[in-house]
Amino acid sequence: MSRCIFITATDTGAGKTWVTAAAIRQLLADGVSALALKPVVCGLDEAGGNEDVQALLDAQRISNPDDISFYRFALPAAPSQAAADEGVEIDPDALLQWCAERRQDAEVCLIEGVGGLMVPLTGRWLVRDWIATMGDCELWLVVGCRLGAINHTLLTLEALKAMGRQPVRLILNAATRADERWLLPTRQAVAPFVPAGCAVELLGYGAEPG
Repeated sequence: MSRCIFITATDTGAGKTWVTAAAIRQLLADGVSALALKPVVCGLDEAGGNEDVQALLDAQRISNPDDISFYRFALPAAPSQAAADEGVEIDPDALLQWCAERRQDAEVCLIEGVGGLMVPLTGRWLVRDWIATMGDCELWLVVGCRLGAINHTLLTLEALKAMGRQPVRLILNAATRADERWLLPTRQAVAPFVPAGCAVELLGYGAEPG
């Protein structure tokens, strides 16, 4: 089984796709056999596309969205709601099986989650539960550094601790130029609560993770 990295966030719009795309570009540039997946997508344009999916396709020079995403729903909402809007329900077993099969295609597999840790994929199955089933995956936590980021970060770290999990990377990301003002204050505030062994990285607007 390949090395697996699951990339989650404190909230939607935190920068998961930005981080995932940068990471997969670097891995491929280094000659690593790697694949980045976004298995669950909510929010499609009139042509059935999604800018996050396209960013990951472009980063890997892949053309077929089916190669990196399993569920794609038109409604920009929580997956459980987006699926219900189309009269379907996400099948956790099918999702996990698809991820396991795709992981066999590369030495390193990046799996980008959807929204934050407590986002519902079904009525009773959350992103948290998805992560719990993938115990061999490293965990990266992306924080959108804006007003409210401290609370969101600490809540997410507490929820992960209750699961017996912790991130190996905490990436504080400024999604806009104005958000850069929150980077240092957020790092200082959350530092006492960051688990040992978790690297903290600050990304200014437009910067890519190292």
